[in-house]
Amino acid sequence: MQDAIEPPRSSLPPTARMDCVNPVTGQAYAAVPLTPLAAVPGIRAAVGEVQATWAVRPVKDRVTAVSAFLDGFVDRGEAVAAAVSMATGKTGWSAMDEVVGVASAGRAVAAGAAEWLADDTSRSCALMGRRTAVVRRVPLGVVAMITPYNFPLKLAVTNTLAALLAGNAVMLKVSELCPGVGKLIEELFSELADGQLAPLVRVLHGAGDLGSTMVDAAFGKPDHVLFIGSGAVGRKVAMAAAAGGVGCTLELGGKDAAVVCTDANVPAAVEAIAYGALNNAGQCCMGVERVYVVADVYDAFVAAMVKHVKEKVSYGYTPAPGAESGDGNTDGDRMDVTYGCAIASSQLHTVQAHVDAAVAAGAKVLTGGHKDDIYYPPTVVTVPDGPGAGVGSVNDATTGATTCAAAGTPLLVAETFGPVLPIVRVPTPEAGVAAANATEYGLGGYIFTRDTQPGGLGDRLARQLVTGGAVVNDTLVQALHTGLPFGGRRSSGTGRTGGKEGLLGMTATQTIVLCDADGSPDWQYRNSYAAKLRALKSLYGRA
Repeated sequence: MQDAIEPPRSSLPPTARMDCVNPVTGQAYAAVPLTPLAAVPGIRAAVGEVQATWAVRPVKDRVTAVSAFLDGFVDRGEAVAAAVSMATGKTGWSAMDEVVGVASAGRAVAAGAAEWLADDTSRSCALMGRRTAVVRRVPLGVVAMITPYNFPLKLAVTNTLAALLAGNAVMLKVSELCPGVGKLIEELFSELADGQLAPLVRVLHGAGDLGSTMVDAAFGKPDHVLFIGSGAVGRKVAMAAAAGGVGCTLELGGKDAAVVCTDANVPAAVEAIAYGALNNAGQCCMGVERVYVVADVYDAFVAAMVKHVKEKVSYGYTPAPGAESGDGNTDGDRMDVTYGCAIASSQLHTVQAHVDAAVAAGAKVLTGGHKDDIYYPPTVVTVPDGPGAGVGSVNDATTGATTCAAAGTPLLVAETFGPVLPIVRVPTPEAGVAAANATEYGLGGYIFTRDTQPGGLGDRLARQLVTGGAVVNDTLVQALHTGLPFGGRRSSGTGRTGGKEGLLGMTATQTIVLCDADGSPDWQYRNSYAAKLRALKSLYGRA
């Protein structure tokens, strides 16, 4: 996004295009036309006109159309995975993850839409008399969506389908780092379900200046904004939307932590945390970016994690069938490659800077630690927990109030967004939770313990995390469960995507009170102190 939201100063020539480049091979395989900034108001007007008709269609009709889209999407699943793999450099299984995610989330919301969006006539009030209250969920209008590069298909399409089911139209900008996915989405809506959803979904192609124009009250004129990306840009989006009186759904960065308790199943915790930290090359907002391990099991956990990473984690390019061939990387020849390249090569500089700063402060790199071309090897780092380490110390065995995370190394407080796992020793699980909470973020968190009973240690610690979600004895599943809402607290965002809450977030609440035309209002009662006092005591007094 630009530093300020400003009117478009110039328009691109009609021939301006952006290449779709495979980040692994560096080869351009297609191109998309850049959307001129001056075209945004016209696009918004066009989808707004179609949305007005779509909004009044019964929910069951919208469900039928979205279901038909999903039918074709699943039929085309392998080709879609190949296109995602080629546009992002993802492994085949990771690209297929996105396809499955779209299908599962789309089916779940479509199945629940009729019930969740139904009028609510259950509200009652003893003072209402001959009146009926109806609470409705109505579409917002035109939703401006700006989605990121890490899961470009899933995050764009699942939220678009939810917006459509709620009765909205969408202006969508996929990250300029993977325009091939934007092109793919455009083709899918044009071709599937006989193209009936295409007039409601306009994919715009461009960089940050285009996103600024889309959310601007004077040009994009959105009725709602959904932004998924960095906190810094998210704050600008929120300010621009607020200036136009427009609401936002913001899904921003995270610095999710895992806390490993003394009674944890260490081998299982290692497997789960490694997956949570390294999946998608660490390009995952709710990925594990810190681990706090209770001292009693710290040595065993570190040894097991290093062994696991060295023996079972690999990186390279094993594309989905139908995408381009691999790059010759020795790990890439294995079909069980764990993760692929950094989609945004510039992010590798941030990853390296975080590792280097931690090492300078006394941390020790046990695996990896330096980039390998467009990849970053799986990196395990132990961070000192004692005084004089340069990154803080644990002084309170109960709260861990001055744990490393509160003291300052970027590897423990800033979003790294790469396959790096810092491990810190803590005296107690409570100290680990306090350290986990000691950042500006609040997306997700993970607890590992054998005590999983309601009210037990795992439940208690999870409830103490200042996050939008928490998982006991696994990682990432809060975002993979199609029926659950997803989102953060603090600087990790506001609002929710996914499930019932995500669908309702694409609507506004309208309250309608229907009064009997033949029932004359008791105006004397309305203005009578004595009558109101009698009502107070008779209706709302002691049971």
